[in-house]
Amino acid sequence: MSEITGIRPVERAVSSLPVEPVAAPAPRNASPRDHAKAAEQPLEPAVTVDLGESARAAERASLDYRTQFIRDQDTRQMVYQVVDPGSGDVVVQLPTATVLKARAYAEATAARAAPVKGEVKQPVDRIA
Repeated sequence: MSEITGIRPVERAVSSLPVEPVAAPAPRNASPRDHAKAAEQPLEPAVTVDLGESARAAERASLDYRTQFIRDQDTRQMVYQVVDPGSGDVVVQLPTATVLKARAYAEATAARAAPVKGEVKQPVDRIA
């Protein structure tokens, strides 16, 4: 007989159940009259449109942004920017600064790995 089958689990007294049972809700018997009444009532619109002054002010504020195209110095690519004229902060930029940095890094790595034009690789003589 192996050691595993000879071991029995420790018996502990259970004081209470860890989860309390929930009483099931009473079933509702809907009559055909209830369905007919519900079908006769008009539904409210799912979406409401607010054309108040606050909505117009938000539209005007978004129209105040200035758009510009600039050329990135590191990657020499065109960049589209939406700038807040009040603070001068860039609100939206495509491609993002992270993408531009990654491209500049990739181009620099590729330039270092590429052989220089006119340079001929000569095999190393390992015979001494």
